[in-house]
Amino acid sequence: MTSQNLLTSISFVVNEKPPYKQTPADAAERKAQGQRREACQQEAKRVFAQYNVVSGTCIVSIHYWRGCGKADSANIIGGILDALEGIVFQNDNQATEILYVEQPTRGKDCYQVTVTELQGEKFRHGTNRN
Repeated sequence: MTSQNLLTSISFVVNEKPPYKQTPADAAERKAQGQRREACQQEAKRVFAQYNVVSGTCIVSIHYWRGCGKADSANIIGGILDALEGIVFQNDNQATEILYVEQPTRGKDCYQVTVTELQGEKFRHGTNRN
């Protein structure tokens, strides 16, 4: 575990395949990627609406239950972090620790994202969104 002081953790679950960072093969894949990104952003906005954007560093944990998704873990992590910029944190380089866990499922793909802010500003009620 980190040697930094842990602060508040906030989680959300998205019942879709995760967004991923990869050049789409065609227009249909581009549309699907956009929909996955939007699903992630909508849920993050709903959960984080009452909090300020993280201003310090944070840990991001992603737990993915994979049913039929095919993207690799690095592209999934990048896609989720990119989708959360401006909603959860200002820049994805604030995620100084990343934990990714993947489990197979016979059901529909879904994932949980947990953001734990480290030393610095706590998650505070209010808004400082762009």
